[in-house]
Amino acid sequence: MKFSNEQIKSLQLPSIDVIEYEKPDITYRKVLMYSVLIFAFVLLVGYFVVGYFAEKLLTLPILMIVMLTWSILTGLAIIFTVKSYDNLGYALRDKDILSKSGVFFKSIVIVPFNRVQHSEIEQGPIERLFGLAELTLFTAGGDDETISGLSFDKAQMLKNYITAKVAADEEE
Repeated sequence: MKFSNEQIKSLQLPSIDVIEYEKPDITYRKVLMYSVLIFAFVLLVGYFVVGYFAEKLLTLPILMIVMLTWSILTGLAIIFTVKSYDNLGYALRDKDILSKSGVFFKSIVIVPFNRVQHSEIEQGPIERLFGLAELTLFTAGGDDETISGLSFDKAQMLKNYITAKVAADEEE
């Protein structure tokens, strides 16, 4: 067999933009929103607890500034959460899985199945309440990838598919 290593022109490569990404389950947006609201509420309660002991924090000008700042930051966090959900997605291909994310710094991660060592399905308490899960792929290089916002059934199907692909690749 003769060795061949021919050059490929970059303009001949297929575009990654033509890939149709699957979106996370729509209820995952609710999970993200509830997480932001719970965190914001805990911060507000924490402020009032500290204000109980340091009464100056509960005087009118300081309280108004804190409430205005809290409202603006909570609103920005909600907008950021919605935008981050809109930019999430994954795509399953024959030999790999792609995952995209990011608002300001967008990224696309490609995990070849032959690099996957094992996978894991995880559910937090809020995710469990909504029947959602996240699938984490642990790779040989340590660049693990997590796909969030999947229904538990879809996460299980993806895990089973990837496990079968990994096993098939090992047999070849």
